[in-house]
Amino acid sequence: MRWRLNKTKFLAGKTDPENTSLWLPLWMHLRDTAEIMELLVRKWLPDSVKKASGLEEEELVCLARFLGWGHDLGKAILTFQSMIMQCLPEAKQRLERLTPLSCPVQNRKQSPHARASEAILRELGCPVGIASVAGAHHGKPQNGKAVEEQLDGWESNYYPKEQKCIWKGFWNELLQAALQDSGYSGVDALPVLNQPEEILLTGLLIMADWIASNTEYFPLIPVEELGSREDYPARVDRAWKKLALPFPWEAQQGIAKPQEFEVRFGFAPNAVQRVVLDAVSAAAEPGILILEAQMGVGKTEAALAAAEIMASRFSLGGIFFGLPTQATANGIFRRLLHWADTQSEEVPQAIQLAHGMAELNENYLRLQGGRVQLEEDAPEEHQVQVHQWFRGSKQALLASFVVGTVDQLLMAALTQKHVMLRHLGLAGKVVIIDECHAYDAYMNCYLDRALEWLGWYKVPVILLSATLPARRRAELIEAYQQKHRPDPDASWRFSCGYPLLTWTDGAEVKQTVIPLDTPGQTVQLTPLTEAELPGLLRRKLAEGGCAGVIVNTVKKAQKIAQLLRESLPDKEVQLFHAQFLMPDRATREEQLMERIGKDSVPESRNDLIVVGTQVMEQSLDLDLDVLITELCPMDLLLQRIGRLHRHCRSRPKPLQQACCAVLDTGEEAFDAGSEAVYGQWLLWRTRKCLPRSIRLPEDIAPLVQQVYGWEQEAPETEQGEKLRSEYEQVQEKKKDRAGKYLVPQPEVDEDFQELNTLDGWMQDEGARSDSAARAAVRDGDPSVEVLVMQRRTDGSIHFLPWQEGGSAVAADSPPPPETALKIARQKLRLPAVFGKAWKVDEVIRELDADDRRWLAAWQLSPLLHGELVLLLDEDLTAHLADMELCYDRENGLEYRKEEKDEGD
Repeated sequence: MRWRLNKTKFLAGKTDPENTSLWLPLWMHLRDTAEIMELLVRKWLPDSVKKASGLEEEELVCLARFLGWGHDLGKAILTFQSMIMQCLPEAKQRLERLTPLSCPVQNRKQSPHARASEAILRELGCPVGIASVAGAHHGKPQNGKAVEEQLDGWESNYYPKEQKCIWKGFWNELLQAALQDSGYSGVDALPVLNQPEEILLTGLLIMADWIASNTEYFPLIPVEELGSREDYPARVDRAWKKLALPFPWEAQQGIAKPQEFEVRFGFAPNAVQRVVLDAVSAAAEPGILILEAQMGVGKTEAALAAAEIMASRFSLGGIFFGLPTQATANGIFRRLLHWADTQSEEVPQAIQLAHGMAELNENYLRLQGGRVQLEEDAPEEHQVQVHQWFRGSKQALLASFVVGTVDQLLMAALTQKHVMLRHLGLAGKVVIIDECHAYDAYMNCYLDRALEWLGWYKVPVILLSATLPARRRAELIEAYQQKHRPDPDASWRFSCGYPLLTWTDGAEVKQTVIPLDTPGQTVQLTPLTEAELPGLLRRKLAEGGCAGVIVNTVKKAQKIAQLLRESLPDKEVQLFHAQFLMPDRATREEQLMERIGKDSVPESRNDLIVVGTQVMEQSLDLDLDVLITELCPMDLLLQRIGRLHRHCRSRPKPLQQACCAVLDTGEEAFDAGSEAVYGQWLLWRTRKCLPRSIRLPEDIAPLVQQVYGWEQEAPETEQGEKLRSEYEQVQEKKKDRAGKYLVPQPEVDEDFQELNTLDGWMQDEGARSDSAARAAVRDGDPSVEVLVMQRRTDGSIHFLPWQEGGSAVAADSPPPPETALKIARQKLRLPAVFGKAWKVDEVIRELDADDRRWLAAWQLSPLLHGELVLLLDEDLTAHLADMELCYDRENGLEYRKEEKDEGD
């Protein structure tokens, strides 16, 4: 259908502040956005998201084009045109032949152009839901009352006095062009949407607007030109080709066949994997699947294979794989990269590593052609790519394959600007969450709300855990199903079977206990005190073998390591915890995998004792001959036991029976550090329920449910009741804090459709930056991360002696990109005490003062901008906020309170 623009050709949409001879007429930016909206729908958007929009594809294309045309209609108002024309004198003269631009305005801030777009669309009779999408296209929905007040209360922002007809003529001309170009006969033909549909369309509109606003793809034109319809479609074709977004992933169902599974993963599917594949192959609808199975059984491969089947059956376009920490995400990235290569042999897909330090991951950097060159050997050939457009923090979830911390999913439930992009990215994927038991009550609030939205979008979700409390299993299922009135007597809620698969098919919840096809093992448990530890290890390692000691705090690990080095001088004691520099930690992890991993040999294992913290619990495929673990909650204790006798091998005679010693105080009181990390209640429950031996995997679920299922028991002792009450009060406070910034639940008002609008959907922002958002979805004090370098007595700045050969770096100029990358990798998270509310400001103030004094020029480096640098002296010590810090290659970071002179 033909449409014409007359006077609106004189309105400006974009300018170049540095070049007054270039501009973009408003109509061209609207047309560019409409064209990109259609291309995104036809060529990029997975079919599952099209279905979630509630429209058939051709209907969705029409609406997408209309939204592209209408999103910046609010730029056709006096306040915007008078402002933008200040740097376009020629264009201003043209427009002022039609209407004055110099009239006083009431308050420009009251009519930002996104709000004005919504107000004008409503004024012209568009459905309020569609109008609210235009109002939200800058990432935050409008306040409904503020929109209603626009044309009455702030009319002089919209047009000069007595010029209303001219400006309404602009709006109607653009509206008619939008309707005709999109194939609508009038505003009455536009569809009525609900909130979830509006959120997805807003995400798509934000994406299209960002692309259309990028002058690399859509260049400005000379200001003397008004643009021409003859420029299309060539203008858009060039932009789309340059953008080169990947096509949606098209998974194949063949993985359900055992021979295909073996080709993909190198081994035939075991009993657990076969049951998972059968369940997802038979499900009539996408749903949530929770796999509870022992450590090392192949849950990751089961999840990836299931994702392939579900993506193929339900037309999903990618996966999101979320893990508890950056370390676990980094650890699995290489495995996921290999899997993704097998999915991209014909059509290259985009992959993203999504967490705060992804740009420091070497495997990830090697995928980014044309960036900082690494000195290591030539990069491997991969079928996947890191697409430039998805590298922004808010665009990461839009890539086909995303591996990251679970925060990326939790932020879809946080009231943060542009959260609609996260919904758009997740709505087209299979979502996999590993270690889903590993989150506290605060994070679980965000996880549950995210699951509510994923359930609404019919996104398949796979949750993996070795140690999931039954109560938590029920909460996860009910969140996905949006069951706010659950059935408390459903049998699947209480099952202690193991391994266990629970999944939904529509409204039905199904569950099966998986028969084991591998022999179990018995682990002997023995109590132990710190004083008894050296003697136990001396006896156990008398004929060789390796031991692991896992404790609950870094300080305790350093203390135990020192004790063992003094008591057992003939043994090698290695430390592994979170307070090593990134390169040191990576090196130690690699060495541990070689020495005591799956393929290790006796010569590398013998007489090695590894003392570590919780970083040894998850994702590391370590195989210990004997384990000592400090008392911790039962689910985590069982995770640690999963590192004991993990693989079949010949072991020294004293170590042939799997033995785990549980380190405790030997008295009623708990270790102060353990209490600070886990609280007293779960430690008390675990201590009470510890048996003398555990049969794995059969006893895993009963022990976890025994510790966490206290509602089913008779009242505790007076002490137990007190600890339980305190614990539950803390949990409720965590939930209350989390609830302040949760996005609303998905809902549709069937009776009053005019209420199905985004207005007021996100009034209070929970975070204003990506780093703040990651912090907002995790409870506790903020962490302080630093880059660690050395400042010698002559004032020169160096890497630590064993990093980069201790080479010097100029302090008075920005480091070259290759050097800046190496500096950025010298990252360390300071101990929790430095992030306490009463200390963190002092810490940051002192670090910032030193950085401004010695390293101000480094802030000009893109990789180092905003980073805090901790400068150690020649003894590798520093003084910070009344603390003395010392970094040691073997022990990591140690700290103690400075001793003040008596006269102070």
